[in-house]
Amino acid sequence: MPDTATAETVVFIPGLTSTGALFGPQINSLKEHPIIIAETCGMDSIEAMAKRLLDHTPEKFALLGMSMGGYVALEVIRQASERVSRLALVNTNARDDTAAQTQLRHTQMEIAKKGGFHKIASMQYLQLVHPARHDDTALRQVVFDMAAEIGPEDFLKQQTAIINRRDQRPNLPAIQCPTMIIAGEEDSLLPLDRCREMHDAIANSKLHIIPDCGHMSTLEHPVHTSELVQDWLAA
Repeated sequence: MPDTATAETVVFIPGLTSTGALFGPQINSLKEHPIIIAETCGMDSIEAMAKRLLDHTPEKFALLGMSMGGYVALEVIRQASERVSRLALVNTNARDDTAAQTQLRHTQMEIAKKGGFHKIASMQYLQLVHPARHDDTALRQVVFDMAAEIGPEDFLKQQTAIINRRDQRPNLPAIQCPTMIIAGEEDSLLPLDRCREMHDAIANSKLHIIPDCGHMSTLEHPVHTSELVQDWLAA
């Protein structure tokens, strides 16, 4: 087991309306590693989130981003690839929004602006998880609690950042650090071909597809995902 004084720092970047609780099981399995949860609130651009992360992390670190956090992770690589020792992209993709995705985000933003933010987590939950977890009250509560902690103001900023994010596909071939890509086999928000696209473009990458899993792999399959993260760090 690595010494905490010498073990790699691991930086986790949460997704939309998510906090460090998104990675609770993985953090608990990495007690020997210094952990940083990147700040994704208070900023309305992916570039600003990446810059803040770089301003508040060691010179070298392992980087794991999930969903929106993956967009930030790819922007960190674009801004300062030399500082990332290894990269994990979880339930995310390198493309910018489609017109339909942007329209859905604007619809949700209008609901939040009119005082309906409390409805958003309920609207999103069934899309976020595998159908077998639709009635998982404990998992649902974690998702709701994270959203409540983020709140409507930062939800609007995060959605604005996502809508305006750049297409990172042209930058993927330049990624040279060891890279792990994790996908949920039945992620209704993220077609598997988007993950395979990243895997094909990043030479030193490994793709892991988790069966019976939706968009919330870290919480839907915490043991499996934690084992993948541990192997990624040990490689």
